[in-house]
Amino acid sequence: MARVIGMNRAVKLEWLNKTAELVKQGLDDKTIRAELQEYLSFEIDSAVNLKNTRTILLQTWVYTPVEHLGIRKEALSLVEKGSIDALVGHWSMLLVTYPVFADVCGLIGKLSNIQDTFTTTWLQQKLFEIWGERGTLVHCVSRILQTLRYLGVVELEKTSVFRIKKQELTSPKSIEVLLTAILLLKEKAYYEISELSYLPKLFPFAFDVSYEWLHKSEMFKLDHFGGKAILTSYGNAGARDV
Repeated sequence: MARVIGMNRAVKLEWLNKTAELVKQGLDDKTIRAELQEYLSFEIDSAVNLKNTRTILLQTWVYTPVEHLGIRKEALSLVEKGSIDALVGHWSMLLVTYPVFADVCGLIGKLSNIQDTFTTTWLQQKLFEIWGERGTLVHCVSRILQTLRYLGVVELEKTSVFRIKKQELTSPKSIEVLLTAILLLKEKAYYEISELSYLPKLFPFAFDVSYEWLHKSEMFKLDHFGGKAILTSYGNAGARDV
């Protein structure tokens, strides 16, 4: 059975901020949906496009499964701070909500270790290898790339060529939330500490992670394997009291 792609519209940072703000107010799902309908109608004329955009925002911040309530609480606190912290909050929620977003970011991130530009054609082909060749995927890639432009992490250099825009991240809380998102993806049983500063899905963010910092953090569990300290993908990460 083919996986659902889901991200068929681009979303702006201010739209994500608005959705998170409504969640923070403690409004119920129906009220948030109505508020977003009115808010988006000032920018989106098409009823179909508006509905699809609203759905992406709701899926990202409102229709949250129980296992993601912990990270949502932490991400909301980052959005309140604004600037790069808000970006981290939205990035983390998009990663755990949309596998196709996570895969696109992972592909861009792997290439970013070699060069700081990529083409739409290359990205589409690599994504086809993961998801299978579907017409809807071509549309999805363009929408995710537009979203990444709205988020300020890539810029269009020339036709179909994008440049990655790295951002320095120093906030311990933001780094904790990003790492929690990675653990929630459950792609690996554990991560060596040396890996954590170079995770492809976190490609826009430049930060350092040390054993001492992780040891002091209350959000993670450190174990040892093969004589090395490792961060495990089980325990309480992302599941704190909500």
